[in-house]
Amino acid sequence: MTVLRRALILLVWLLAIPPAPPVIAQTAAQPSMNPAQAAFVAAASRRIEDHFVSEVARITGTSPARVRKAMPDERRITSAASRLISALEVDLGAPLSAEQQAAILDADQARKLSLAKAREAAAAQH
Repeated sequence: MTVLRRALILLVWLLAIPPAPPVIAQTAAQPSMNPAQAAFVAAASRRIEDHFVSEVARITGTSPARVRKAMPDERRITSAASRLISALEVDLGAPLSAEQQAAILDADQARKLSLAKAREAAAAQH
């Protein structure tokens, strides 16, 4: 098959795929929060994040300040817990044990669940 023929087949195939809906339409479907709901979520998020940092500090035997320093920006990274583990290992100069890594991943799952519950509770407020 020639290169031109392959390119033509690829072009026809790509044109047959429907375009993805715009991101704006996806975010517009989510209801916005009133100021009281936003304040509730912000306060709950701070409390949940503080608890997570304390838990990771306890697991690794380091200070909460070092944990906060190692924490990646969750909005930019798909696997924040894995990045946190890697950053802590570099900062501490030693690998974390499998048990420590599992405990951090469990704490991260609990944190995500708590954050989701806080958003749901805020949305239920009127």
